[in-house]
Amino acid sequence: MIFSQPFKSFLASINLSQFSKTYVVFAVILCSFLNAGAQDSKQDSLKALLKQSSSMEEQYKLNSELTRMIIRTKPALALPYADEALKIANKLNSDSLIHKANLNLATVYFRLENFPKSLQLYYGIIHDLEKKPIPDLLFTAYVNSGNINIIQGEYKNGIAKYTKALEYLSSNTKTNLEKKAGLLNNIGGSYKEIQEYDKALMYLNAALKLSKQINDQSNIANVLNNQGLIYQKTGKNELALKYFLEAMEIRKQTKDTLGLATSNYRLGQYYYSLKDYKTAESYLKNVTGIKKDAGLLNLLNQSSLYLYKIYKAESNYEAALAALEIFRDTNDSLYNEARTRKIAQLEMQFEFDRLQHEQETRQRERDLYSWMIGISLALLLVIITLLYFLQKNKARRSRLKQAHLQLEKQSLEKDIELKDKELTTQVLHLVQKNELINVISEKLLDIKETLGKESHVAVQKVISDLQSNLQPELLNEFKLRFQHLHNDFFEKLNEQFPNLSPSELRLCAFLKLNLTTKEISAITNISPKSIEIARTRLRKKLNLTGTDTNLVIFLAQLDQTPTSK
Repeated sequence: MIFSQPFKSFLASINLSQFSKTYVVFAVILCSFLNAGAQDSKQDSLKALLKQSSSMEEQYKLNSELTRMIIRTKPALALPYADEALKIANKLNSDSLIHKANLNLATVYFRLENFPKSLQLYYGIIHDLEKKPIPDLLFTAYVNSGNINIIQGEYKNGIAKYTKALEYLSSNTKTNLEKKAGLLNNIGGSYKEIQEYDKALMYLNAALKLSKQINDQSNIANVLNNQGLIYQKTGKNELALKYFLEAMEIRKQTKDTLGLATSNYRLGQYYYSLKDYKTAESYLKNVTGIKKDAGLLNLLNQSSLYLYKIYKAESNYEAALAALEIFRDTNDSLYNEARTRKIAQLEMQFEFDRLQHEQETRQRERDLYSWMIGISLALLLVIITLLYFLQKNKARRSRLKQAHLQLEKQSLEKDIELKDKELTTQVLHLVQKNELINVISEKLLDIKETLGKESHVAVQKVISDLQSNLQPELLNEFKLRFQHLHNDFFEKLNEQFPNLSPSELRLCAFLKLNLTTKEISAITNISPKSIEIARTRLRKKLNLTGTDTNLVIFLAQLDQTPTSK
């Protein structure tokens, strides 16, 4: 949002904590009226051109220009133009035009004090331009959303938005340097409001240096005023007075009416805080002497309130009453103007919503008609499809019969597979028995060495009896049974991974049977931890490390894929 110079001066120099946020928004709109008179004829010309235009691109430009012109004085009247520009941009399917139209619409909602809707649009622009930034649009979106945060008293959020906006001022043109200086001043002023004075002075000093570099006298005065406020709040009254007076001198030289009124108000407030009522009165009277129609009602209102307090403290009741009358009169004027403006905005919003509702109703009727045609065509297609399937019914029944036979065949094959698996499990248990016999035999041999010679014969006989129960052919039987069940499993495994050891091949067979680590441990008499390590090594040899592929699923599907030639 591009504020007029009077408003920028007002916003930069007024302590927001002392004014209603409604007054600040009012100042945004009130200051816009100062330059409104010369725009009426141009608006009429643009409206006439819009009625005659048949080009969508031209209509978009005219609606956008009317939005920017009318929003300065009557934001509610700008709403239909902004909305129409957005509709045209969507029809043209131009991302750039859509972003600009949304920016204008967000500014209209800001002027209408519909902050949630305004922020929603600004955040949408920021989100859409994250990947492909358009610096000018992002700068405006961040600054304006920051303005809303500041008006709502969310200073930290406002500071974050202003700081982000600085990132999109890459070129050092005079315009960009002026924007940068203004933002630095706003950030410093915002830190002042949350009493982080060191940070505030850091940004204000940077703003002052840049403003002097580009000779922006207005912003220099604004920065000096903010610095003076900080020094006043931190008890450095002499330094505060120095900065207030410097700001006033600049405003005198530039003939800044609003700035001079602000400086007089600030000095009057300063001397009032020091209880130097006589000096405070002289400055405050300079403000109350300004005409009411000069767009300075807020300053006039607050200055008259201070004068009332001064005269009351001095028991000058006649002057106090006169000051109180001015305060009440300006207060009523502010309230009435704000109320009138709000009523006008609500009326325009109601009319806009009504037109939108009518358009949506017509669109729904068109959509309903389209749906009815679509449903009719769909029903016709369904009927044709049913007739087609009735003709193909016999063939379908034949296929179902074949499918049923196939299912029966698969069921028989599954029964055979289960029986083979049961037999395989029995063989595995016998293998476990052999391994157990070997383990016990080895332990008996160890014990034999520790016993006397008279016991050697007895122990050796036990070992011989155990060994006589070994059935080494069972491993071969297991392999034959397994190959019978999965006849090409080992073939494919050896073909794709020829470096697997016999123990790893056996582990693959166990996993193929979907045995758990605990079950494999019970069968082989190997600890679960060792099996997990073996599984990890196996994954590496099978090139599964670093992937999400399940080892068991991989082995289960190995003999289901065609062999590579």
